[in-house]
Amino acid sequence: MMQQRKPNISRFRSWWQKISKALNAVIVTSLVALLKMMVSMLRSWWQKIKQHPMRSTFVCIACVLGIVLLIGGYFFNWTWTGFGPYVSPQTSGFQRGKTLYDWLQLAIIPAVLVVGGFLLNNTISRTEREIASDRQREEALQAYIDKMSAILLENDLNKPVELEKVRKIGRVRTLTTLRRLDEARKGIVLQFLYESGLIDKGRKIIDLDGANLSKADLLFAELSKSDLSRANLTEANLSNTNLIEADLNSANLFGADLSNANLLGASLYKANLHLANLSEALLLGTDLTGADLFGADLREANVTTEQLDKAASLKGAIMPDGTKHA
Repeated sequence: MMQQRKPNISRFRSWWQKISKALNAVIVTSLVALLKMMVSMLRSWWQKIKQHPMRSTFVCIACVLGIVLLIGGYFFNWTWTGFGPYVSPQTSGFQRGKTLYDWLQLAIIPAVLVVGGFLLNNTISRTEREIASDRQREEALQAYIDKMSAILLENDLNKPVELEKVRKIGRVRTLTTLRRLDEARKGIVLQFLYESGLIDKGRKIIDLDGANLSKADLLFAELSKSDLSRANLTEANLSNTNLIEADLNSANLFGADLSNANLLGASLYKANLHLANLSEALLLGTDLTGADLFGADLREANVTTEQLDKAASLKGAIMPDGTKHA
């Protein structure tokens, strides 16, 4: 029997030696993953504290007080707290006085109702404000389209005096309205101007110099041969947009998404394309002279080396072949 057990023990030891390294690796990997998760949670928690310092301070004070009361009740016999071990009454007529814990029990239901009511009211108020703001933006858009349509119908654009009147009034109304609109409605305004023939390249009527089109949603928009020179298109969504032969001279396209955009023959002369996404964009024949392409994403963009050499800056840009420019 002893001879049979020894081989079994030696086999077990051999097996344990084989798997111990794997187990150690699994344990270490798990601990590292757990540590990373804890660090991530602490960072998120710290960000929330910085966003709401007053609320976080109040919660911390309440937690500290709760811990102090618990320690005092259980370890220092603070009977008035109501926290501590159970003590049975010694006489039949015993009536214990109200403790802090008892008062907390009495107060918890009203407190929950008050806090719940406050949170519900706050949520409803915020929703109502958002609905009201959205309604105001929609009314501003409709009023703009109606007034611009009326101006175009009432004036003959072939007459210089009336054309100049439309230019001045139209520009003021456009710039004023754009400041009040959200991303989607800014895109609607620009599409209205384009389809009305008011921003055609070479014969534009409404000048968009400095127009606030930041973050405008122009996904799949048709803007070929349009004049968007010097417009503010920071962080605009121009993905898959048709910008063939468009005039974007000196336009601010900082952080704009121009992925898959068709820019054949367009002019980006001195345009700000800082951190713009031009991945898979069609840029053949596009004028990039003086354009700022600092940190731009040009992965798989259809563009020549000669065109890129004319840019003012390519520092940190991701080139069409995936390499990063020095």
